[in-house]
Amino acid sequence: MKYLQDVYDEVQKGTPVQAPEYLIRVDDNLYINIQSMNMEVNQLFSPSKSLNYSAGTQSDFGQVSSQYLNGYLVNKKGVIVLPVVGEVSVVGLTEEAARDAIQKRVAEYFKDASVNVKILTYKITVLGQVRTPGVYFNYNKSITILEALGWANGTTDYANINKVLVLRTTATGNKSYRLDLTKKNIMTSEAFYLLPNDVLYVEPDKYINQALNTSLFSMTLAAISTTILILSYINK
Repeated sequence: MKYLQDVYDEVQKGTPVQAPEYLIRVDDNLYINIQSMNMEVNQLFSPSKSLNYSAGTQSDFGQVSSQYLNGYLVNKKGVIVLPVVGEVSVVGLTEEAARDAIQKRVAEYFKDASVNVKILTYKITVLGQVRTPGVYFNYNKSITILEALGWANGTTDYANINKVLVLRTTATGNKSYRLDLTKKNIMTSEAFYLLPNDVLYVEPDKYINQALNTSLFSMTLAAISTTILILSYINK
């Protein structure tokens, strides 16, 4: 199995220059870091940090459970609720736009505070004929379908890389994409860059399965024939 079989030493035209912008949705969990010269203000927005000790982001957000406890959940109204500041609408915004909106509100109460925002729920599910299926969290700005397969340690010998499925939930409903990983045109597909909560499914190759079943049947038949011959020889 070879990916991108029709790629040669040439410039690939039509390749997306960057990943599509993800817009924050209800139930997304956000990492919001608000820093100020005032330590009491820092503790206000990060209750896990005491006045005399500042825990690192790894201890606060390194595990999924920690992310759930320390992140800010976008509620059904499409807002997050910050101490003192109150509600800030973030649904439908990019990370940068959400940061600007929160920065504007925080500045009304704390003049010297700076805001940083990241999406914590950027996870990709990889299933099917890959060596290590599972849920993977992405902490980069973007991830391609090839990188996701790399996380899953590549495809198995039984994978059909001509039919790879990407399932995506959008604001208007679910979308699905069929990709042929042997072709270079996957780099121009909307699904080449994966978005948070995408599901990547690698189908099994039905012809390989048929061949395996035929081989297994032949081996079973040969074993039965051999057993019958041995029994016949013993009974003589």
